[in-house]
Amino acid sequence: KLNPSMIVENYYNNIEPKLKIENYVNHLDWKIKSRKKLIELLKIKNNLYCKEIYNKKIKIKNGLSRLRIYLEFAENRHAPIDVITKLNIDKYKGIILCMQGDNSGAHLSIGEKLMPADVYKLNNGSDIAIQAADLGFIAVSFERIGFGERRVQNLSKANSSATIDVSLHLLMNGKTLLGETVNEICILSKWLIKKYKNKNLWLKGYSAAGTAAIAAAAVDKNNIKGIAVGGCLGPIGETLIKRGASGFNNIPNMLEWFDMDTLIALISPRPCLIVAGKKDHIYPYYLSKKVIEKAKIVFKKDKAENNLILIEGPRNHTYYPKLLWPTIMKFFK
Repeated sequence: KLNPSMIVENYYNNIEPKLKIENYVNHLDWKIKSRKKLIELLKIKNNLYCKEIYNKKIKIKNGLSRLRIYLEFAENRHAPIDVITKLNIDKYKGIILCMQGDNSGAHLSIGEKLMPADVYKLNNGSDIAIQAADLGFIAVSFERIGFGERRVQNLSKANSSATIDVSLHLLMNGKTLLGETVNEICILSKWLIKKYKNKNLWLKGYSAAGTAAIAAAAVDKNNIKGIAVGGCLGPIGETLIKRGASGFNNIPNMLEWFDMDTLIALISPRPCLIVAGKKDHIYPYYLSKKVIEKAKIVFKKDKAENNLILIEGPRNHTYYPKLLWPTIMKFFK
């Protein structure tokens, strides 16, 4: 038995999370303790701000408007967003903050093709900000750390993975990449609500962006009113530990305290919509269902069971806009 993965699996199989919901009679007390521990493990500090430093209108397809904004989160820390809206509309349904997974960048959300594989992504429905704008939302395309315009560019002998270098370098500084991403999402969400005077803000993303949305909604119970994600949910021991690591999901000591069901449960009673492909090679539907069944305990206690929805997609690890949008729109009547 020489395989190093067996060491990891042995630890996982013999660990008993300290904050299992089943161990608590009072689920509200459990929420407080779990959210506090999650923030601690993600290494989130209130050290960021959100300030607009540049904006410019850019042409986009007929019937839509595009505003490119560069934001400052801290000194030497900038990020681009694209705000897409439908022209000649009196009232917007809400704000949808759109994010891409481990793809070439956020430009996919606004329908741009910059890399050869982008054609395949767009054919599968990656232009989620365009979709949101067409449906009457203020759609915001956000570039996550490590991708597109924010990709790693100045390291010698950089790894081929988009996030492994920045993840490990942050760990040496006592930070996590997921935590830094969540911190930005939370600060940006608050800024968007204030700027557009619209309190109904949801997060939307697939794969690793779905993970970021889940974690952000679990942390921020005030500004984030719901999430719609896909290809990102399953017990850690049966998903992430079974494949190569990107560093993005690797939170020190997390499994000592809880698994993914806790993060989903912390979103309750707000809407949490998840689509999972039947043939998804990372997060298949049957593994997503395992997490949902555990998290449902808390949604039931909050009398919000109908706000936790898992949709089965017929294919693999991909976008399912035709399944997810009709479900989202039920919450915006």
